[in-house]
Amino acid sequence: MAWAIGANDSAKAVGTAVGSGVLGFKRAVLLIGIFTTLGVLIGGSGVSGTISGLAEGMSAGEVGLVLFSAASAVTLASLWGRPISTTQSIIGGLVGASLALGLPVDWWTVGRIVAAWVLSPLVAALFAVAVYRLYKPVLGRIKCLRNLELTQKWLVFTASAFSAFNLGANELSNVAGLMEGLGINGPFKLVLAITLALGALTFSYEVMMTVGRDISPLGPTSAFSSQFGASLAVSAANLIGLPVSSGQAIVGAISGLGIYKGERVNLKLIAGIVKGWVVAPVFAGAFSYVLMALLA
Repeated sequence: MAWAIGANDSAKAVGTAVGSGVLGFKRAVLLIGIFTTLGVLIGGSGVSGTISGLAEGMSAGEVGLVLFSAASAVTLASLWGRPISTTQSIIGGLVGASLALGLPVDWWTVGRIVAAWVLSPLVAALFAVAVYRLYKPVLGRIKCLRNLELTQKWLVFTASAFSAFNLGANELSNVAGLMEGLGINGPFKLVLAITLALGALTFSYEVMMTVGRDISPLGPTSAFSSQFGASLAVSAANLIGLPVSSGQAIVGAISGLGIYKGERVNLKLIAGIVKGWVVAPVFAGAFSYVLMALLA
C-alpha cells in the first residue's frame, strides 16, 4: 500500500514542481522521501486514530486484505496515469470488509470523511486563488530577473516540501493507523516511508505529468500557488483528524486557479479524474468484500 501511495500520491506533492520545470524527477523523489518521513513520524496522529477506529474488530489478516484491495485499485489507476485518492480506496476497502464480516460501520465518521472529500478540492481552489493574489504583487516588486527566478524556485520547492510532509501526515498515516490499531510496534513508519519513496521512484512519472502538465499550464507562480493552496487545505483536515485526499486538493487547486486566471483547463481530463475518485473506493470496497467472503 505504501508503494502504491508513492506511485500515485507522490505526484500530487511534487507534480507541479516537476511539470513547471523547477525540480527534476530524481530530486523530486528525494524531496518526497525526506518530507513524507517527517510527516508520518511527527504529523499524523489525528488521522491515524480516525482510520484505526474504522478497522475496529478486524484481525491482522483482514486488515491485510483491506490494504491489498486498496493498493490494487491505486495501482490500476497508476497504470492508467490517473491521480486517484488512496485515502478513498482505503476507506472503501474498510467499509466493504466491515459489511462482509458483519461488523458495525461508523457511518457518521464515514459521512464526515466523504463530506471532507467533496469540500477539499473547493477549499483548495479558494486557497490557491488567495495565495496567488497575495503572492503575485510581491513578486512584481522584485526587479532583478535572477533574484526573481531564484525566489520563485525556492517558493515552489518549499510548497512541494510542505505538500510532501502532508502526504506522510495524511495518506501514509492511514496505513500507519491501521498497523497501530493492531498493536504493531517497531520502526514500521520508517519502513513505510522508504517503500513510498521507492514507489515514487519506480512508477510515479506518468501520474506526475498528468498533475503537473496536463490539467492546466503551470509556470512557477501558478505552481507555487496551487501547491501551497492544496497543502493548506490538507493541513486544515489534518488538524481535525479527517483523512482527505491530497490528490483531490491539488487537482482542485490547479483547475480552480486556471479558471480564475482564464487559462486553458482540460475539463475532459478533470471529468475522467473525478470519475476515478468515485470508481476507486467502490472497486476497493467490492474487491475487499469478495476477498473477505472467500478468505476471511
